[in-house]
Amino acid sequence: MNATTSSTPGTFLHEPEQTQRIETRYRRIVTSIPAPGTLDKLALSAEFFPRVNCCQPPVLWDRADGFQVYDCEGNCWIDFSSAAAMTISGHGHPAVREAVKQHGENGLLAQFNYASEIRVTLAKRLLELAPPHCEMVYFWTCGSETNEAALRLARERGMRMDPEKYHILTHTGDYHGWTLGATQVSGGSAAKPWLTSPDPYIHHLPAAGTEHGNAADDVTDWAGFLASGIADLRQRGVEADKVAAVFIETIQGGRAVPWPIEYVRALRRWADAHDVLLVFDEVQTGFGRTGTWFGFEHYGVRADLICIGKGLTSSLPLAALLGPANVIDLLEPGQIATTHAGHPLSCAAALANLDVLESEGLIPEAVRKGKIVSRELQTLQTCFSGVIEDTPGIGLLHVMRIRNLKTGQPDVELARQFRWEAVKRGVMLMQTEMPTIKICPPLVISDDALIEGISAIGDAIEAVLQTC
Repeated sequence: MNATTSSTPGTFLHEPEQTQRIETRYRRIVTSIPAPGTLDKLALSAEFFPRVNCCQPPVLWDRADGFQVYDCEGNCWIDFSSAAAMTISGHGHPAVREAVKQHGENGLLAQFNYASEIRVTLAKRLLELAPPHCEMVYFWTCGSETNEAALRLARERGMRMDPEKYHILTHTGDYHGWTLGATQVSGGSAAKPWLTSPDPYIHHLPAAGTEHGNAADDVTDWAGFLASGIADLRQRGVEADKVAAVFIETIQGGRAVPWPIEYVRALRRWADAHDVLLVFDEVQTGFGRTGTWFGFEHYGVRADLICIGKGLTSSLPLAALLGPANVIDLLEPGQIATTHAGHPLSCAAALANLDVLESEGLIPEAVRKGKIVSRELQTLQTCFSGVIEDTPGIGLLHVMRIRNLKTGQPDVELARQFRWEAVKRGVMLMQTEMPTIKICPPLVISDDALIEGISAIGDAIEAVLQTC
């Protein structure tokens, strides 16, 4: 079976393209890309899997270690994707591998909702890291489920207080997952075209500052900005006291722009005034990605509910919702159950991963390395000011926002070309279907690998521009 060229996003089918030979300490490209020896497997992937599972660069991952990814044909990439921001402590950290190996040989491999020591040990550890008001851990398998659980529990709480306290607020541009409730809390509108009965009680506030860098637009009164959004909802019949919760993606992953601190603090004050839960989605930003254990710490506010996942294990599927017992423990037994949540093997990986984050000082390292990324990206922006609009970010979560040379407008296709050219030069990037290039490497990445990878992206941009 042979691969064929395709310009349509969402396919692994791609004719090999010639590349220059690259051999550095951290990158090795010795074949055309995709590697000829991987074409059959890529074609089978395109045949067996839906396009939504085939939209990343056509590279057949064979193994990964630390901050590097390898195929089976001798090529090696610096990984700036962290497998969708997951591998916080690196791919296959030896301590995590050993914990999984030991548990796999001697421990539970199935558990459901029965008690086990390893699950209790992890829950205790997470509550020690969380704010004091967090008293319980609600385990799940992925981030979407934690947001789904937060949505259900928030409404359960609200409607026990007042049968009409069921409205949910969120923000345009947020992403909270793909399950039925989480996808309606995501994005610009709850009215998804495939939904025959969209939830009419989920409402989107305008995102603050996310389109103009780190709050560097002309808004100075962020409390007033929030009040304006709330007033607009009131005109549509949504009273503040009827709101159960407001969701916020701590840092919107597609844009990597922190919220204005005064906006988040105003949101906290408003939520307190109306007995509204403030739910922070930390699935992408938790466990050191932004330079603190949880990203909401940058804002100096309380998070009533905290959704976590991804970096919790740096490997296996595990997620959780953290919060006070009077919210987490609202449902009766039998009202909800999930087979694999808090799987013991994943718990073993999580405990080892948390040890690594602490013992290797990776969270302060994210702060230091984030400054290197900011410096290097700003240099690229200076060199390519016509196409790189800005380079926002915090810790080891940054993006380059790409715009069209002629129109000055965001350009998804140009960003896609830049990403592909960078992959051909040994830097693994994530396809986001947005006009951005996302930089989110594992926290264990070395300084010189960071610099080399960003420099290679610059080479890729220059190569693409020369053909425009």
